[in-house]
Amino acid sequence: MSTALNWTGKDAAFALGRRLISGDADASGHLGDGPHFIRDGDTYVPGVDENLLVVGDNLPGLTGLLATHRRRVKVVYIDPPYNTGNALAYKDHGHDHASWLNFMTPRLMLARELMRDDGVIFIHLDDGESAWAQLLGHEIFGEDNSLGTLIHQRAKGGGNSPSFVRGHDYVHVWGRVGGQAGAFLTEKKAPAKLEIIDGRRMLVETDVLRAGFGRYARGQERRLMYEDILEVKGAKKLAEVDAKLGTGEYVLRQWGAQGKHAVVRVTPAEKASSKLYSIIKALGGQNDLEDLGLGGIFSYPKPVELVKALVTSQTFFDPEAIVLDFFAGSGTTAQAVMAANRRDEGSRKFILVQTPEPLRTKNARSLAEAGPDADSKADSTAGPECDSAAGPDSDSAAGPEGDFTEISRLTAERIRRAARRLDPELSFTEVAVAEE
Repeated sequence: MSTALNWTGKDAAFALGRRLISGDADASGHLGDGPHFIRDGDTYVPGVDENLLVVGDNLPGLTGLLATHRRRVKVVYIDPPYNTGNALAYKDHGHDHASWLNFMTPRLMLARELMRDDGVIFIHLDDGESAWAQLLGHEIFGEDNSLGTLIHQRAKGGGNSPSFVRGHDYVHVWGRVGGQAGAFLTEKKAPAKLEIIDGRRMLVETDVLRAGFGRYARGQERRLMYEDILEVKGAKKLAEVDAKLGTGEYVLRQWGAQGKHAVVRVTPAEKASSKLYSIIKALGGQNDLEDLGLGGIFSYPKPVELVKALVTSQTFFDPEAIVLDFFAGSGTTAQAVMAANRRDEGSRKFILVQTPEPLRTKNARSLAEAGPDADSKADSTAGPECDSAAGPDSDSAAGPEGDFTEISRLTAERIRRAARRLDPELSFTEVAVAEE
């Protein structure tokens, strides 16, 4: 039995999503077949092989992407408004569930349309809208395509809650076609160890063959030596091991005092994987911004390590995948994609969508009030905003100066500063959503 949500405005929200997907403009004037993106005053059609920052409302932004990116996105990660009454541009009504559902429905429908059949969406929320989001996701993506819920441990200790300390969020996961998504992977860790072999980081496992199953007595050798394979496992197993020795997947190492050899598996570190655990501990999103000289400007940024883990989990063996975040905020997802590429020398691309919403932190306001001198100082090191390379080598170490009156400006600056550290050759194109 499937459970469907009902709320005021549901039919209109789904109808809007269907109209936008089909290319028909809706009654409120959102984009249909008209020009979608503007760059330097001209209509711009983005390529599928470029990193992209789209500035504007994400509803027409996602609609515009259908023309070039339909069924091309492998990973969608979003950290939408939590409906606590604090969001500005997206009319966050504070626990008005119907408004939140009307807001999210067409956007999730468009996201699904952009996803590949093996694509996955991660929706990151606290417990305020978690239950509603889960039922809405089942309705849009199909309950059979639900891949579960991950827990993000974001804090430990402390807290002034009258009941208990809330130190985690939820990440609900769906696939467009759940059965095609594949396993969620992460880098393999202990009991294997890393070694440098011929100048390359390799994961080394010394006990891939064992004499038997179950517990071993202390001091008893559990490894099955190469010289004993025929007697213990038979000719078929020996032939299998010999074949892998021939390809280099296995190597032999002398082991013990008897002069025998252990069968050792060696795997390039960037290709050694294990299954992702459902609880991901990742603290300190502010630390990531402080490392780039942007501390204190943006409230509650998500940790790069968290988003990197999510992106990598579905692109471990797909290093050219496209990653979409249409609530981009400070740009954590772009930095996470760069970090994932650096790990395995991949070429994943990011698409970020962020409205030019005013920044409201005290630090951002004080910088804005500092006037044009601070802006010009930052601009001298920041590089061009559109179609830009990472820019100079320095991270503007003097501090977070710049015109950060709008979140989208911070997003662009973070991309530039993160690229200087992680991928100096990276370029991205900044476009604006066309207005009627």
